Amino acid sequence: MLNLVATAAFGIEAVVKRELEQAAIEVVSTENGRIHFEGSVETMIWANLNLRSADRVYVQIGKKDEVTSFDELFDWILTLPLETYLDVRGRFIVDAKAVKSTLHSPRDIQKISKKALIERLTNYTGESVFKEDGPRHRLQVAMFKDTAEILLDTSGDGLHKRGYRTGQGEAPLKETLAAALIQLSFYGENRVLYDPFCGSGTIPIEAAMICRNIAPGLNRHFDFEHFIFSDALTLKKVRKDAYKQIKTDNDCKIIASDADFKMISIAKENAENAGVDDAIHFETARFEYRTFDIPYGMVITNPPYGERIRDEDIKGLYEIIGKIMKSQKTMSFYILSGLMGAENAMKARAKKTRVLFNGDMKVRYYMYPGPKPPWK
Repeated sequence: MLNLVATAAFGIEAVVKRELEQAAIEVVSTENGRIHFEGSVETMIWANLNLRSADRVYVQIGKKDEVTSFDELFDWILTLPLETYLDVRGRFIVDAKAVKSTLHSPRDIQKISKKALIERLTNYTGESVFKEDGPRHRLQVAMFKDTAEILLDTSGDGLHKRGYRTGQGEAPLKETLAAALIQLSFYGENRVLYDPFCGSGTIPIEAAMICRNIAPGLNRHFDFEHFIFSDALTLKKVRKDAYKQIKTDNDCKIIASDADFKMISIAKENAENAGVDDAIHFETARFEYRTFDIPYGMVITNPPYGERIRDEDIKGLYEIIGKIMKSQKTMSFYILSGLMGAENAMKARAKKTRVLFNGDMKVRYYMYPGPKPPWK
């Protein structure tokens, strides 16, 4: 049994927890940015392939309370069964962080931890020299209030790197955040979804992948593929199961538009790379001329702000958004914005607001759910 940790951006931990629970995976605990769960190697592989809103999946190799000296840290790491998780031919990258800890120097934590790791493997193998020219093993040694934890990154590149985005705009939305926006709404395959500021197409593409039940990690590779405790047959099985779950016949009703025809061209290419170009209708259109003529539809969008639009144009744009929202009595609107005072500019108080992060940028998700459709 592996102790597993999925990390997520602040504010969407509950989304990742729900994804795990829907797959009948028991969540042990949840804290800021981290969701702890247990499972087999197959569970670890499944999480990497299928979690839409998580950033990475780690194996927790060990955890110890009250580590207040470097000698204690070194001695503790020597007791861990590192040879169970690490290929002795591997390239070991040790990162460190410290928060409110007696051991407050990440550089020193990193150096001591790497030294202990090598000594443990030396004791196990009898080798005195490690070339470290094999598969990458990225480890994180975290100190929080004198509790030490060592984690092995199984994902490699962040899970937001689905592999479909070859082009993007000036302020791209992370794929994992786009998926979370959809999961936080009431979107379902029977609802029409509009994104009138689609940019490179991340929101509509993630929506189409949800509609078709396409696992986000199907077309990429992971560091765990080269780990000694993983195996190719299990990965093949999990991939095969994911392909079987794809609903190719689902009629996704997704309409994406943008004022910039160059971005529409990029969005179409990205959608084609993701295999969902037939599920999305793309068009070039300015928001103020965009029609929402299908009742009980949903708008999930990330309007331009900051570097994406001149300051003098921001207020006018958000005023237009507010006016159109009020004119659409059956529509639901979900607006992600990094603009301070966006609610005031739209002159519309959101029913619910979540503080989220797109990378390092603090943003707010304004939710204006409309009436339930009569067929619900």
